[in-house]
Amino acid sequence: MIRKARQNDLASLLVLENECFKEETFKKKQIKYLLQKAKSFVLVAEVNGNIIGSIIILMRKNIAHARIYSLNIHRKYRRKGIGGLLMDEAIRSLKEKGYTKVSLEVGIQNIAAQKLYNSRDFFEDKRLSKYYKNGDDAIHMIKIIKQGH
Repeated sequence: MIRKARQNDLASLLVLENECFKEETFKKKQIKYLLQKAKSFVLVAEVNGNIIGSIIILMRKNIAHARIYSLNIHRKYRRKGIGGLLMDEAIRSLKEKGYTKVSLEVGIQNIAAQKLYNSRDFFEDKRLSKYYKNGDDAIHMIKIIKQGH
């Protein structure tokens, strides 16, 4: 089930964040801010009451361009379509809100994520040299969200 994250999901989101990322993790304070105050929305994938995936979308004020800040899927649930479901729901929500573009960054080594984004019509905009703390490069990707039917 995909749903909007709630305040009481904070602990589960923090565990998922630490499970999925080793270096570039959000801290509790950052996740709490994203849930409460930021111009953002967080969706979660839930199985049997457990959060097994999340997507964090940042929206810019007065600009129809959003940013996928984070997409996390628990290791046991990867390659089962959960990331695609979260992406599809996030893009549908952005379209409803009138957004026309969404961007993200993905590690140059993360081929599985790149394939997911390409399957959702994201395209490579540019390479970002030494983007991550460990010195790895990233790819900046964009999707144009078509308005209408």
